[in-house]
Amino acid sequence: MMIQRSKFKDILGLNRRNQEYVRPYNSPSAKRIADNKILTKKILAKEGIRTPEVYKLIRTKQQLKFLDWDSLPRSFVIKPNQGTGGNGIVVFYGKKKGEMAWIRPSGGIMSKNDIILHIENILDGRFSMGNKKDIAIIEERVRTDSLLKQYSYKGVPDIRVICFNGVPIMAMTRIPTKRSNGTANLHSGAICAGIDIATGITTHAMQMDTSSPLSDTYEDIEVTTDLKENKPLRGIHIPDWDNILKIALKCQRVSKLGYLGVDIALDADHGPIVFELNARPGLGIQVANKAGLRWRLEKVKDVEVESIQKGIRIAKSIFGGEVEENIEEISGRKVVNINERILVYHRNIGKKKKGNKEYARAFMDTGVLTSRISEVFANRIGFLSTIKYFDTLEIPKKFDSLKEAQEYIDENEKKLTLEEGIKRVAKIVDDGEIKVRPVIEIKVKISGEEKEMEVVVIEDSEYHLIIGRGELKGYLIDTSKTFKN
Repeated sequence: MMIQRSKFKDILGLNRRNQEYVRPYNSPSAKRIADNKILTKKILAKEGIRTPEVYKLIRTKQQLKFLDWDSLPRSFVIKPNQGTGGNGIVVFYGKKKGEMAWIRPSGGIMSKNDIILHIENILDGRFSMGNKKDIAIIEERVRTDSLLKQYSYKGVPDIRVICFNGVPIMAMTRIPTKRSNGTANLHSGAICAGIDIATGITTHAMQMDTSSPLSDTYEDIEVTTDLKENKPLRGIHIPDWDNILKIALKCQRVSKLGYLGVDIALDADHGPIVFELNARPGLGIQVANKAGLRWRLEKVKDVEVESIQKGIRIAKSIFGGEVEENIEEISGRKVVNINERILVYHRNIGKKKKGNKEYARAFMDTGVLTSRISEVFANRIGFLSTIKYFDTLEIPKKFDSLKEAQEYIDENEKKLTLEEGIKRVAKIVDDGEIKVRPVIEIKVKISGEEKEMEVVVIEDSEYHLIIGRGELKGYLIDTSKTFKN
């Protein structure tokens, strides 16, 4: 195991975790919530936090005799209510045609009798804490988000966020492999990758070293190993990152666990979905991040955190930034702030304007496809005559539908683009109204890279430029920082 931060005292050990964080900050009643998946689901549901849907609860072996097997879907998950470390969880991806048998991620088959035996083992407490009698849960199988699915061997990757005192302290993603039989269990061979708190971008990736004579020994891994096209594990931008942090902190508030791990998956249809709460989260997350938990916990121990948003801001400010220093190395993409100062070249009209340039206030907005420029700023950089010409055209101020706007463009295209500065015209939704606006071409420099891009001229904007997702391919957006005027 390698920890990048050099001081050994920064690493949190098992005894210190229990003595200084689990016992003082997690009451017995709060721990009971986390240790009981059924109770966790009920508590989180009251707060509108989504968990996998429950199909069946098996409390006794007698129930198994009356289970309607035909009512089960083709894919589902069986798990113990009070299981630990992912033990006892079985995932099914499909059903064998014409048989009472279901298919596991490895391609292996479990018959009805095999499943009954596994459920009986759950009921007997084989997978529960203290081997106590347990309940078997048959629940929805999460369908992995399309981005993370590219890195996973059949199973569902999850994201663990450690929270303490209302602040997300550290995070990692656990990625199923062939060795782990499609589960996200690190001890079975799943990959763990540290995540930069500020950006939601993976930094380092590790996997348990089976060749080592020592237990819990990990080795660096750069790419996936079980897929047709193995992909780099560093530089993955976890989708919906801020929402994941928000959900993790909401879980902390509702559970009243002062120190906990929240396991979240990204469902293709429903977004972030909470798998479980852990009142005694494992320490392997330090391996994934090559950093110790202890110094981070000490940093926020006595901080007053009034809101979830403040907790996220604190985390990003103190613990973020691991990615920024080496992002081009790990992902081949440049980092830009969500609010960025970018250099804009003036339009070359005559000798006076030749070579002029100035900085513009730009907002990176993946919610729009085509970039936009304020009319005032477009006038300033050399498009005054272009805008004047467009304003002389008797164009309706707004349209009732996008179809109507397109029909207008098709009928009047020649007149609309007669001025040489107008590359084309576009229909846009601006402040809730459908409009037809001119599109111009400008030259900019973003993060040291010069490029020409088309922008829609809009009448009013807080920013000089709004950079749409069409121009943001190849960039990663850091939402934690903004420039100061």
